[in-house]
Amino acid sequence: MELKVGDKVRFLNEKGGGIVTRILSNNMVNVAIEEGFDLPVLASDLIKIEPAGMAGRFFDRHMNLEVPAASAANQDVAQPANSSRFDQNDESDPERVSPLYRQSGVANPEGLFIIYIPQDQKILITGKVDIYLINNTRNDVLYSFLLREQTETYSGVDYDVIPPFSKIILETIDRDDIEGWSEGIVQALFHREESGEVLAPLHASFKVKPVRFYKESNYQDFRLVGQKALVVLLGDIAGQMIIEGEEALKGVDPAVKQKVSAIAPPAFIDVHKIGFREAEVDLHISELKEQYAEMSNSEILRYQLDYFSRMLDSAISNNYYKVVFIHGIGNGTLKSAIIAALADYDNVEFRTAPFAKYGNGAVEIIIHRNS
Repeated sequence: MELKVGDKVRFLNEKGGGIVTRILSNNMVNVAIEEGFDLPVLASDLIKIEPAGMAGRFFDRHMNLEVPAASAANQDVAQPANSSRFDQNDESDPERVSPLYRQSGVANPEGLFIIYIPQDQKILITGKVDIYLINNTRNDVLYSFLLREQTETYSGVDYDVIPPFSKIILETIDRDDIEGWSEGIVQALFHREESGEVLAPLHASFKVKPVRFYKESNYQDFRLVGQKALVVLLGDIAGQMIIEGEEALKGVDPAVKQKVSAIAPPAFIDVHKIGFREAEVDLHISELKEQYAEMSNSEILRYQLDYFSRMLDSAISNNYYKVVFIHGIGNGTLKSAIIAALADYDNVEFRTAPFAKYGNGAVEIIIHRNS
Protein backbone atom coordinates (compact mmCIF):
# COMPACT_ATOMS: atom_id res chain seq x y z
CA MET A 1 0.00 0.00 0.00
CA GLU A 2 1.38 3.40 -1.00
CA LEU A 3 0.83 6.27 1.41
CA LYS A 4 1.14 9.98 0.70
CA VAL A 5 1.25 13.09 2.84
CA GLY A 6 -2.36 14.02 3.61
CA ASP A 7 -3.78 10.48 3.53
CA LYS A 8 -6.23 9.68 6.33
CA VAL A 9 -5.43 6.38 8.02
CA ARG A 10 -6.48 4.24 10.95
CA PHE A 11 -4.35 1.94 13.05
CA LEU A 12 -4.58 -1.73 12.22
CA ASN A 13 -3.94 -3.16 15.69
CA GLU A 14 -5.44 -0.50 17.97
CA LYS A 15 -8.16 2.14 18.05
CA GLY A 16 -7.73 5.54 16.47
CA GLY A 17 -6.05 7.01 13.47
CA GLY A 18 -4.84 10.26 11.99
CA ILE A 19 -3.26 11.94 8.98
CA VAL A 20 0.05 11.11 7.33
CA THR A 21 2.29 14.17 7.74
CA ARG A 22 5.65 12.90 6.55
CA ILE A 23 7.21 9.96 4.70
CA LEU A 24 10.17 8.81 6.81
CA SER A 25 11.25 5.83 4.69
CA ASN A 26 9.86 3.18 2.37
CA ASN A 27 8.09 1.49 5.30
CA MET A 28 7.73 4.21 7.97
CA VAL A 29 5.59 7.37 8.12
CA ASN A 30 4.68 10.06 10.64
CA VAL A 31 1.00 10.16 11.61
CA ALA A 32 -0.60 13.19 13.31
CA ILE A 33 -3.17 11.97 15.83
CA GLU A 34 -6.12 13.86 17.30
CA GLU A 35 -4.17 14.88 20.42
CA GLY A 36 -1.79 16.88 18.20
CA PHE A 37 1.24 14.56 18.37
CA ASP A 38 3.19 13.02 15.49
CA LEU A 39 3.83 9.29 15.84
CA PRO A 40 6.25 7.25 13.70
CA VAL A 41 4.29 4.21 12.48
CA LEU A 42 5.06 1.28 10.21
CA ALA A 43 3.07 1.57 6.97
CA SER A 44 2.11 -2.09 7.35
CA ASP A 45 0.28 -1.19 10.59
CA LEU A 46 -1.98 1.35 8.86
CA ILE A 47 -5.10 1.22 6.70
CA LYS A 48 -5.87 4.12 4.37
CA ILE A 49 -9.51 5.07 4.86
CA GLU A 50 -10.06 7.96 2.47
CA PRO A 51 -8.71 8.71 -0.99
CA ALA A 52 -6.97 12.03 -1.26
CA GLY A 53 -8.38 14.83 -3.35
CA MET A 54 -11.76 16.36 -4.02
CA ALA A 55 -13.42 12.99 -4.57
CA GLY A 56 -12.66 12.05 -0.99
CA ARG A 57 -15.64 13.98 0.32
CA PHE A 58 -17.90 11.22 -0.99
CA PHE A 59 -16.16 8.78 1.33
CA ASP A 60 -15.80 10.99 4.40
CA ARG A 61 -15.36 9.10 7.65
CA HIS A 62 -15.79 12.33 9.69
CA MET A 63 -12.21 12.36 10.95
CA ASN A 64 -11.76 16.12 11.19
CA LEU A 65 -8.08 16.18 12.03
CA GLU A 66 -5.77 19.02 11.16
CA VAL A 67 -2.10 18.67 10.31
CA PRO A 68 -0.06 20.50 12.99
CA ALA A 69 1.75 23.56 11.65
CA ALA A 70 5.14 22.14 12.58
CA SER A 71 4.44 18.97 10.67
CA ALA A 72 3.06 20.82 7.65
CA ALA A 73 6.40 22.53 7.26
CA ASN A 74 8.07 19.16 6.79
CA GLN A 75 6.02 17.99 3.82
CA ASP A 76 8.76 18.52 1.24
CA VAL A 77 9.35 14.80 0.88
CA ALA A 78 11.02 13.54 -2.28
CA GLN A 79 8.51 11.91 -4.62
CA PRO A 80 9.25 9.15 -7.11
CA ALA A 81 10.16 10.43 -10.56
CA ASN A 82 7.18 8.70 -12.16
CA SER A 83 4.57 9.95 -9.69
CA SER A 84 1.31 11.21 -11.14
CA ARG A 85 -0.14 14.56 -10.18
CA PHE A 86 -2.22 12.78 -7.53
CA ASP A 87 0.97 11.63 -5.80
CA GLN A 88 2.26 15.17 -5.61
CA ASN A 89 -0.86 17.07 -4.65
CA ASP A 90 -3.63 15.58 -2.55
CA GLU A 91 -6.12 18.35 -3.20
CA SER A 92 -7.78 19.21 -6.48
CA ASP A 93 -6.58 22.41 -8.07
CA PRO A 94 -9.58 24.77 -7.98
CA GLU A 95 -8.35 26.39 -11.19
CA ARG A 96 -9.14 23.15 -13.04
CA VAL A 97 -12.87 23.61 -12.44
CA SER A 98 -14.95 26.45 -13.87
CA PRO A 99 -18.68 27.07 -14.43
CA LEU A 100 -20.42 26.57 -17.75
CA TYR A 101 -22.09 29.37 -19.67
CA ARG A 102 -25.82 28.85 -19.16
CA GLN A 103 -27.96 31.37 -21.01
CA SER A 104 -31.65 31.67 -20.25
CA GLY A 105 -33.84 30.48 -23.09
CA VAL A 106 -31.01 28.44 -24.65
CA ALA A 107 -31.51 24.68 -24.62
CA ASN A 108 -28.44 22.49 -24.25
CA PRO A 109 -28.36 18.70 -23.95
CA GLU A 110 -28.18 17.73 -20.28
CA GLY A 111 -25.39 15.20 -19.93
CA LEU A 112 -21.64 14.55 -19.96
CA PHE A 113 -19.29 15.50 -22.78
CA ILE A 114 -15.63 15.41 -23.71
CA ILE A 115 -14.65 18.48 -25.69
CA TYR A 116 -11.44 19.43 -27.46
CA ILE A 117 -10.91 23.22 -27.67
CA PRO A 118 -8.15 24.63 -29.90
CA GLN A 119 -6.38 27.44 -28.09
CA ASP A 120 -6.13 29.26 -31.41
CA GLN A 121 -9.79 29.93 -32.22
CA LYS A 122 -8.96 31.53 -35.58
CA ILE A 123 -6.89 28.70 -37.05
CA LEU A 124 -8.54 25.67 -35.49
CA ILE A 125 -6.28 22.96 -36.90
CA THR A 126 -2.98 24.18 -35.45
CA GLY A 127 -1.58 24.83 -32.00
CA LYS A 128 -2.33 23.38 -28.59
CA VAL A 129 -5.64 21.79 -27.61
CA ASP A 130 -7.38 21.99 -24.22
CA ILE A 131 -9.33 18.84 -23.28
CA TYR A 132 -12.29 19.25 -20.92
CA LEU A 133 -14.83 16.98 -19.29
CA ILE A 134 -18.21 18.73 -19.20
CA ASN A 135 -20.87 18.11 -16.55
CA ASN A 136 -24.06 19.76 -17.78
CA THR A 137 -26.28 18.13 -15.14
CA ARG A 138 -27.71 18.98 -11.72
CA ASN A 139 -25.54 16.32 -10.09
CA ASP A 140 -22.07 16.12 -8.67
CA VAL A 141 -20.21 13.68 -10.92
CA LEU A 142 -17.47 11.43 -9.58
CA TYR A 143 -15.53 10.23 -12.62
CA SER A 144 -12.63 8.08 -13.71
CA PHE A 145 -10.95 8.85 -17.04
CA LEU A 146 -8.96 6.14 -18.83
CA LEU A 147 -7.05 6.23 -22.11
CA ARG A 148 -6.43 3.30 -24.43
CA GLU A 149 -2.75 2.53 -24.91
CA GLN A 150 -1.09 1.17 -28.05
CA THR A 151 -0.63 -2.10 -26.16
CA GLU A 152 -4.48 -2.37 -26.06
CA THR A 153 -4.52 -1.83 -22.31
CA TYR A 154 -6.12 1.10 -20.48
CA SER A 155 -4.31 3.64 -18.36
CA GLY A 156 -6.15 5.59 -15.66
CA VAL A 157 -4.99 9.18 -16.11
CA ASP A 158 -7.45 11.21 -14.05
CA TYR A 159 -10.21 11.01 -11.44
CA ASP A 160 -12.03 13.76 -9.61
CA VAL A 161 -15.42 15.31 -8.92
CA ILE A 162 -17.12 17.86 -11.18
CA PRO A 163 -19.75 20.08 -9.54
CA PRO A 164 -23.09 20.57 -11.32
CA PHE A 165 -23.03 22.65 -14.52
CA SER A 166 -19.24 22.85 -14.54
CA LYS A 167 -16.26 21.80 -16.61
CA ILE A 168 -12.87 20.45 -15.58
CA ILE A 169 -9.73 20.60 -17.68
CA LEU A 170 -8.10 17.22 -18.14
CA GLU A 171 -4.98 18.24 -20.05
CA THR A 172 -3.49 20.67 -22.54
CA ILE A 173 -1.77 18.79 -25.36
CA ASP A 174 0.27 19.44 -28.49
CA ARG A 175 -1.15 18.35 -31.83
CA ASP A 176 1.47 15.60 -31.96
CA ASP A 177 -0.13 14.02 -28.87
CA ILE A 178 -3.72 14.00 -30.15
CA GLU A 179 -3.75 10.32 -31.11
CA GLY A 180 -2.95 9.34 -27.53
CA TRP A 181 -6.01 11.26 -26.28
CA SER A 182 -8.51 10.16 -28.91
CA GLU A 183 -9.73 6.84 -27.47
CA GLY A 184 -10.67 5.74 -23.99
CA ILE A 185 -13.36 5.14 -21.39
CA VAL A 186 -15.15 7.42 -18.93
CA GLN A 187 -16.88 5.97 -15.88
CA ALA A 188 -19.06 8.18 -13.70
CA LEU A 189 -21.33 8.14 -10.65
CA PHE A 190 -24.05 10.77 -10.17
CA HIS A 191 -24.73 12.22 -6.72
CA ARG A 192 -27.36 14.61 -5.34
CA GLU A 193 -28.39 15.24 -1.76
CA GLU A 194 -32.07 14.89 -2.72
CA SER A 195 -33.51 13.70 -5.99
CA GLY A 196 -36.73 12.25 -7.32
CA GLU A 197 -34.84 10.21 -9.91
CA VAL A 198 -32.12 7.61 -9.58
CA LEU A 199 -29.39 7.59 -12.21
CA ALA A 200 -27.43 4.55 -13.26
CA PRO A 201 -23.63 4.76 -13.33
CA LEU A 202 -22.19 5.76 -16.70
CA HIS A 203 -19.70 3.59 -18.56
CA ALA A 204 -18.98 5.23 -21.91
CA SER A 205 -16.27 4.47 -24.40
CA PHE A 206 -15.19 7.12 -26.89
CA LYS A 207 -13.08 7.09 -30.02
CA VAL A 208 -12.28 10.03 -32.27
CA LYS A 209 -10.41 9.43 -35.51
CA PRO A 210 -7.27 11.64 -35.34
CA VAL A 211 -7.97 12.93 -38.85
CA ARG A 212 -11.07 14.70 -37.51
CA PHE A 213 -8.88 17.13 -35.58
CA TYR A 214 -7.49 18.47 -38.86
CA LYS A 215 -10.84 19.43 -40.44
CA GLU A 216 -12.13 22.84 -39.40
CA SER A 217 -15.72 21.81 -40.19
CA ASN A 218 -15.59 19.35 -37.26
CA TYR A 219 -15.29 22.21 -34.77
CA GLN A 220 -18.64 23.72 -33.80
CA ASP A 221 -19.74 26.61 -31.62
CA PHE A 222 -20.40 25.01 -28.24
CA ARG A 223 -22.50 27.40 -26.21
CA LEU A 224 -21.69 25.85 -22.85
CA VAL A 225 -18.09 27.09 -23.16
CA GLY A 226 -18.52 29.94 -25.63
CA GLN A 227 -15.86 28.60 -28.00
CA LYS A 228 -15.48 26.36 -31.03
CA ALA A 229 -14.80 22.77 -30.02
CA LEU A 230 -14.86 19.20 -31.22
CA VAL A 231 -17.61 17.71 -29.07
CA VAL A 232 -18.16 14.09 -28.01
CA LEU A 233 -21.40 13.29 -26.18
CA LEU A 234 -20.75 10.57 -23.59
CA GLY A 235 -24.34 10.27 -22.42
CA ASP A 236 -27.43 12.42 -21.93
CA ILE A 237 -29.04 12.41 -18.52
CA ALA A 238 -32.30 10.83 -19.69
CA GLY A 239 -30.41 7.76 -20.80
CA GLN A 240 -29.04 7.19 -17.29
CA MET A 241 -32.46 6.70 -15.67
CA ILE A 242 -32.85 3.33 -13.99
CA ILE A 243 -35.97 1.71 -15.43
CA GLU A 244 -36.97 -1.80 -14.43
CA GLY A 245 -38.95 -4.14 -16.65
CA GLU A 246 -40.12 -3.98 -20.25
CA GLU A 247 -43.43 -2.36 -19.26
CA ALA A 248 -41.61 0.79 -18.19
CA LEU A 249 -40.00 1.11 -21.63
CA LYS A 250 -43.30 1.73 -23.41
CA GLY A 251 -43.40 5.20 -24.88
CA VAL A 252 -39.69 5.84 -24.27
CA ASP A 253 -38.05 7.39 -27.32
CA PRO A 254 -35.16 5.47 -28.97
CA ALA A 255 -32.48 7.92 -27.82
CA VAL A 256 -33.35 7.03 -24.24
CA LYS A 257 -34.33 3.40 -24.71
CA GLN A 258 -31.03 2.45 -26.32
CA LYS A 259 -29.23 3.22 -23.07
CA VAL A 260 -31.73 1.80 -20.59
CA SER A 261 -31.07 -1.63 -19.13
CA ALA A 262 -32.65 -3.93 -16.58
CA ILE A 263 -29.90 -6.39 -15.71
CA ALA A 264 -27.73 -6.93 -18.78
CA PRO A 265 -27.95 -3.99 -21.19
CA PRO A 266 -28.32 -4.88 -24.88
CA ALA A 267 -26.16 -3.36 -27.57
CA PHE A 268 -27.26 0.19 -28.39
CA ILE A 269 -27.99 -0.71 -32.01
CA ASP A 270 -30.32 -3.56 -30.99
CA VAL A 271 -33.11 -1.03 -30.39
CA HIS A 272 -33.22 -0.53 -34.17
CA LYS A 273 -32.77 -4.15 -35.23
CA ILE A 274 -35.03 -5.23 -38.13
CA GLY A 275 -33.44 -8.55 -39.05
CA PHE A 276 -30.41 -10.74 -38.55
CA ARG A 277 -27.43 -8.34 -38.27
CA GLU A 278 -29.50 -5.57 -39.88
CA ALA A 279 -30.86 -2.32 -38.43
CA GLU A 280 -32.79 0.77 -39.49
CA VAL A 281 -32.21 4.08 -37.69
CA ASP A 282 -34.46 7.10 -38.24
CA LEU A 283 -32.43 10.25 -37.58
CA HIS A 284 -35.32 12.72 -37.70
CA ILE A 285 -35.00 14.74 -34.51
CA SER A 286 -38.67 14.09 -33.69
CA GLU A 287 -37.81 10.37 -33.50
CA LEU A 288 -34.82 10.94 -31.20
CA LYS A 289 -36.09 13.54 -28.72
CA GLU A 290 -39.47 14.56 -27.41
CA GLN A 291 -38.35 18.06 -26.39
CA TYR A 292 -36.44 19.79 -29.16
CA ALA A 293 -38.40 22.96 -29.95
CA GLU A 294 -35.80 25.21 -28.28
CA MET A 295 -32.79 23.56 -29.93
CA SER A 296 -31.00 25.53 -32.63
CA ASN A 297 -30.37 23.99 -36.05
CA SER A 298 -26.69 23.44 -35.21
CA GLU A 299 -27.59 21.73 -31.92
CA ILE A 300 -30.07 19.46 -33.70
CA LEU A 301 -27.47 18.54 -36.31
CA ARG A 302 -24.86 17.80 -33.64
CA TYR A 303 -27.33 15.63 -31.72
CA GLN A 304 -28.23 13.70 -34.90
CA LEU A 305 -24.57 13.16 -35.80
CA ASP A 306 -23.70 12.05 -32.27
CA TYR A 307 -26.53 9.53 -32.42
CA PHE A 308 -25.44 8.39 -35.89
CA SER A 309 -21.86 7.81 -34.71
CA ARG A 310 -22.99 5.95 -31.60
CA MET A 311 -25.28 3.64 -33.54
CA LEU A 312 -22.71 2.94 -36.26
CA ASP A 313 -19.99 2.26 -33.69
CA SER A 314 -22.35 -0.10 -31.87
CA ALA A 315 -23.24 -1.88 -35.12
CA ILE A 316 -19.56 -2.38 -35.96
CA SER A 317 -18.75 -3.62 -32.45
CA ASN A 318 -21.64 -6.10 -32.51
CA ASN A 319 -20.94 -7.57 -35.95
CA TYR A 320 -23.89 -6.06 -37.80
CA TYR A 321 -23.76 -6.37 -41.57
CA LYS A 322 -26.05 -3.56 -42.74
CA VAL A 323 -27.55 -0.40 -41.24
CA VAL A 324 -29.93 2.00 -43.00
CA PHE A 325 -29.89 5.56 -41.69
CA ILE A 326 -32.95 7.65 -42.60
CA HIS A 327 -31.85 11.26 -42.94
CA GLY A 328 -34.85 12.66 -44.80
CA ILE A 329 -34.71 15.02 -47.77
CA GLY A 330 -34.66 18.59 -46.45
CA ASN A 331 -31.72 20.68 -47.65
CA GLY A 332 -29.24 17.78 -47.64
CA THR A 333 -27.16 19.05 -44.68
CA LEU A 334 -27.53 15.90 -42.57
CA LYS A 335 -26.86 13.60 -45.53
CA SER A 336 -23.70 15.52 -46.42
CA ALA A 337 -22.52 15.43 -42.80
CA ILE A 338 -23.08 11.66 -42.63
CA ILE A 339 -21.10 11.06 -45.82
CA ALA A 340 -18.28 13.27 -44.51
CA ALA A 341 -18.26 11.35 -41.21
CA LEU A 342 -18.03 8.01 -43.03
CA ALA A 343 -14.63 9.04 -44.39
CA ASP A 344 -13.30 8.43 -40.87
CA TYR A 345 -14.41 4.77 -40.87
CA ASP A 346 -12.50 1.84 -42.28
CA ASN A 347 -14.17 -1.28 -43.70
CA VAL A 348 -17.51 0.33 -44.54
CA GLU A 349 -19.13 1.24 -47.83
CA PHE A 350 -22.31 3.21 -48.41
CA ARG A 351 -24.91 3.74 -51.09
CA THR A 352 -28.35 5.25 -51.48
CA ALA A 353 -30.92 3.01 -49.79
CA PRO A 354 -33.57 1.34 -52.02
CA PHE A 355 -35.63 4.10 -53.64
CA ALA A 356 -38.85 2.09 -53.61
CA LYS A 357 -38.85 2.05 -49.81
CA TYR A 358 -37.00 5.22 -48.78
CA GLY A 359 -37.08 7.54 -51.78
CA ASN A 360 -33.98 9.73 -51.67
CA GLY A 361 -34.11 10.03 -47.90
CA ALA A 362 -31.80 7.29 -46.60
CA VAL A 363 -28.30 5.90 -46.87
CA GLU A 364 -27.45 2.21 -46.62
CA ILE A 365 -24.15 1.29 -44.96
CA ILE A 366 -22.50 -2.11 -45.46
CA ILE A 367 -20.01 -3.14 -42.78
CA HIS A 368 -17.15 -5.46 -43.70
CA ARG A 369 -15.49 -7.48 -40.98
CA ASN A 370 -11.77 -7.07 -40.45
CA SER A 371 -9.94 -9.96 -42.05
